[in-house]
Amino acid sequence: METTPQILVVGSDPLLRGEIEAAVSALRRWRPVLHFVQSSRQAIEAARNRRPDIVCVQIEADPRSLKTFAEEIGAVAPGTAVVALYRPENLGFGENEHQIIIEAMRAQVQDFLRRPLTAPEMQQLLDRLLRRPAEQKREMGKVISIVSNKGGVGKSTVSVSVACALAKRLPPGKVLLIDASLHLGSCAPMLDLTPSTGLASAAREKARLDETLVRKLAVRHECGLDLLAAPIDAVDASDIDDEAMSRTITLARRSYDYVIVDTFPMLDGLIMAVLDLSDRAYVVVQNTVPNVVGAARLLPVLEHLGFPKERTRVILNNNFERAPGTLSVGDVEGRLDRAVDHEIPYQKKLITALNTGRPYVLHATQLFGFGKAIKGVVDELVTADLGSAPERATSADEQAEKKVRRAEPGFGTASNPRLAN
Repeated sequence: METTPQILVVGSDPLLRGEIEAAVSALRRWRPVLHFVQSSRQAIEAARNRRPDIVCVQIEADPRSLKTFAEEIGAVAPGTAVVALYRPENLGFGENEHQIIIEAMRAQVQDFLRRPLTAPEMQQLLDRLLRRPAEQKREMGKVISIVSNKGGVGKSTVSVSVACALAKRLPPGKVLLIDASLHLGSCAPMLDLTPSTGLASAAREKARLDETLVRKLAVRHECGLDLLAAPIDAVDASDIDDEAMSRTITLARRSYDYVIVDTFPMLDGLIMAVLDLSDRAYVVVQNTVPNVVGAARLLPVLEHLGFPKERTRVILNNNFERAPGTLSVGDVEGRLDRAVDHEIPYQKKLITALNTGRPYVLHATQLFGFGKAIKGVVDELVTADLGSAPERATSADEQAEKKVRRAEPGFGTASNPRLAN
């Protein structure tokens, strides 16, 4: 199963970024996430925090100096492939190209790209390095981020419910919930937990953080779910930056089958670090005009920032489905210009569950209502190839219902002018 590869590009040449981005944009089968640094020191730290699949380094000095760099990359990010980028005319060592390549191979460089880069060569490189036999691959856990454009739409409820339902389906200790809503973390009280360690502890221990320590800093819920809680105050939250978050998630996905991240409704550097490492993002939308309009703006922004449309799903939280004048599913889909993938119906018992700290999903029926909706999300996560662009499976009845709904008078912006552009 292929996942979106993380590529770290190292080099001070101002033309290098443009070459890489142009080559990647023309790829047919891969959608890499790119990170750029200029120096080897920056590269070592970035590799430690992000654990990229490939490090592409420009040969700007004697290629024999690559040996130390490759060894350091191997130490901080085992399994990462080091690729040398080079311009034969700029090497200037009085040696031919073949001798340069031999020296780089001795420095544990696994592949080579000659500049200027081209899309076909980049395609072949990724195919060579990432399509290894299944038995040679180390299976990585999947990172799922739950996002929204504003607070109060049920994002944390969805995060906790999906994480709990997923944990019940798997052996204990296979699912980790990370509360990345640093200043408004609510996952711990939703689970009736009072952890003494969490994300802030992981950030403070960043230098010695490993898979074992991540597990020790998490607290176990009775359903088998592990929680890495948000900080208890703003002082502790200030210790967590995008590098600490990237390192924590990267290590967590090496130890857990699934990492669910409840995010903060703001596209800052920290949330972008979460999305960079996410295999899928679920955008939670509430059926009110301000929230739908905000979500309609958020979705293209995510795509523009490098998170492709096929890796996002829309969850409609129908908190006001019984209120007069509420928006229909068709209204929401019309304004978003895409289908709603999962619809969560109103459930009044959620209030009691929030107040008691006992997630409703743990004892809800899966035959209808809220429990069935969450089960649909979990089924999708368990069965889908998160590295590809899976089609949303719909029955013939669902497809017919959509056609009728879209044909009804008042569908979309016509029924509520405020949804118009």
